[in-house]
Amino acid sequence: MNPVLLWVTTVVLGSAASLLVGIGGVLGFVFFLLAVPLVLRPRLVALSGFLTGFGGSWLLMMERQSASGGRLDDADFWLAVGIVPLVIGVVLAVGGVVIRARSLAIRS
Repeated sequence: MNPVLLWVTTVVLGSAASLLVGIGGVLGFVFFLLAVPLVLRPRLVALSGFLTGFGGSWLLMMERQSASGGRLDDADFWLAVGIVPLVIGVVLAVGGVVIRARSLAIRS
């Protein structure tokens, strides 16, 4: 599989899985399990997808909690728990795509 396509696929799968977990619960976890074979080989790709999925899922759960009228004493900390992995995962994915695209451009 093309490495650039693998990076993009991982980010899309992580983002889609976070939405499915937020919306459908069990359906999202089934989606995670079906996506595992795509991300087992390259470790950085898997880490990027995991962090993107975790961060997105965490933020969706925080949004649901606040929409139901719940309150947190220190909401900034709990939002950061979701935002930091999400940003790191996206940066890893974008960085990997850019580096790989440049290396492919140099070869050709």
